[in-house]
Amino acid sequence: MNKDVRNALGLIAGYIVLWYAGAMLNFFPFGAVGFTGLLLCIVFVICTGRIMDEIRKSGAHSSIGTGEIKIRKMRQSEALEIADRWKYDGEYAFYDMTADPEDYAEITSPELRGDRYFSVFDNGVLIGFFCVDQGELGLGLRPDLTGQGRGSAFLAEILDFVRENYKLEKLRLSVASFNQRAVKTYKRAGAVETGFAEVPTNGGIYEFTLMELKL
Repeated sequence: MNKDVRNALGLIAGYIVLWYAGAMLNFFPFGAVGFTGLLLCIVFVICTGRIMDEIRKSGAHSSIGTGEIKIRKMRQSEALEIADRWKYDGEYAFYDMTADPEDYAEITSPELRGDRYFSVFDNGVLIGFFCVDQGELGLGLRPDLTGQGRGSAFLAEILDFVRENYKLEKLRLSVASFNQRAVKTYKRAGAVETGFAEVPTNGGIYEFTLMELKL
């Protein structure tokens, strides 16, 4: 069950318990006078807001993985859009394709890209991409969709595709160690850390966390 759905159900259960307790103790908030009734009213309002927020977030997150996801071999127009237009905020600008000439050349050249790169669409809109190269998986989610809890569903779609189309028992992943939200997403999917490596990229040397995920 989706984490946000569980949170919403937990809040609903707490809401019902508070409401029942108020009724049983004869200070049902809408008929009560005084501090206790007012306090319960405030608690109910807060709970209601939290429930609605969790349900809203759950609905937003489920837009990835609802059966409307399409994956296909990356086309040149998609490669250029990703390479030239996808810009990440703050320290995540590390993942801009223009930040590394080798990465940029690889994704924008049909010859270098080969059959390894795939585009991911939700309702016909490009939302991400991934690359499978000799048992190693690399992926990217569109900048405006990051940091919203969508990573696990996005990764799950990719893993399903890999299982169906590749004869692999496991995947290797490497992620810049500062990107802990990606590390946590991979761990939730079952990946385990296997080590660390200093990798020359983006004009410098960065620590990467090495991971392995059984399919």
